[in-house]
Amino acid sequence: MEIHDHLRANCEKLLESYHANLQDVEKLQQTLIDDILPSVTDELHLTPDAAEWAKEWILDTASMFRIARRNRFTKSFTLEAVRKNLIWRFQNIWVTLSSSRLSMPNVHCLPSGVSDPFGRPIVIVETVSAALDVDIVKRGILQFFESLQQYLAELFKENSQTETPPLQCIVLIDLSALTFQRAGIEIITWAVREVIPRYPGMLAGVFMLNYSWTHASIWTVVKRVLPATALSRVFFPSQKEILQCLSPSNLPQEYGGELPPLQTLDDPICFAGEKPVVEEPQPTVEEEFIQEATSSSWTRISPTSLINPFFGYPVSALSNRKQLSLHHGRRRKRDLFRTLAVLFWARWQSCIMFSLCISVICLVFRSRLRPPLSRLFVVLKGFVSELRRRR
Repeated sequence: MEIHDHLRANCEKLLESYHANLQDVEKLQQTLIDDILPSVTDELHLTPDAAEWAKEWILDTASMFRIARRNRFTKSFTLEAVRKNLIWRFQNIWVTLSSSRLSMPNVHCLPSGVSDPFGRPIVIVETVSAALDVDIVKRGILQFFESLQQYLAELFKENSQTETPPLQCIVLIDLSALTFQRAGIEIITWAVREVIPRYPGMLAGVFMLNYSWTHASIWTVVKRVLPATALSRVFFPSQKEILQCLSPSNLPQEYGGELPPLQTLDDPICFAGEKPVVEEPQPTVEEEFIQEATSSSWTRISPTSLINPFFGYPVSALSNRKQLSLHHGRRRKRDLFRTLAVLFWARWQSCIMFSLCISVICLVFRSRLRPPLSRLFVVLKGFVSELRRRR
């Protein structure tokens, strides 16, 4: 129950801070509407529709409270943070509202009657292994956080008169389909640095499900850019711990709960949308690779290939079967050590070569500055002979 106790302590602390600073936040909202919004409108030459869209965001008390709390309720810092956030929203969110909404069937918000023990909504994100366009993925991440913020604003408006209005949400990330890809790490780093700070304090807890050692490299990168406060809200629970924390009645069958399957549950945010983004199914990267490899009966895929589902081990692709399998039928330690050595050399090759060059240069200069060994021996021999003669 350690995770449950941690979430409860944070929730009680958050609600205490909310009730203590609510009046200040409401005064801050009025200042933003009277002073900051007109300034930004003139600076960016906003249309009336854009200004009204910005005003709706400012009137979201929950969002303004989270930003003020991030800045320790210091008025000047909060006003500047909201101003910068407004400009960012117009440059990244407003410009995408006119385009069609992306379909994200791998993201599910559980029905409004389902929540964590503290009344906060639950969102499940299933990672996908298919190769997607980087721009589309970034746009989907922006749409995810913006939709989640709007949904929390609606819930807060409906429950603002209660003692425990929902200010945050719980996110479950299923890592079972996540593979090591350089582009994926770059996208995650971008989201952590550029997007999440624009929605401060919105996630009460992030549960990493089906985490294994193959995801350690990705987590190593992510935890370096996350602040300590955010790291304290990331959990790696076991199946038993997730059931104890959220209870089976609040989880779908895929994760050991009593709710119907995810695809049959109502989604109040409708992440999946009405139409899919891609009208016709596209072949996966593995299928395209296998289709191209028809010149031989089987093709061996590099252990470090981005399409290798068993990263670190050699994989074979049969030309007449659309599947990948381990080249040796099992995961051999020698193959993993060989891959680690290749990655180490690829990562530190320039540093090692530079160090070797510096060492060679130092040895050359050292040999030139010092007399040759033969000359040194002659000098020492003469010195010893002179000592004997004087005796």
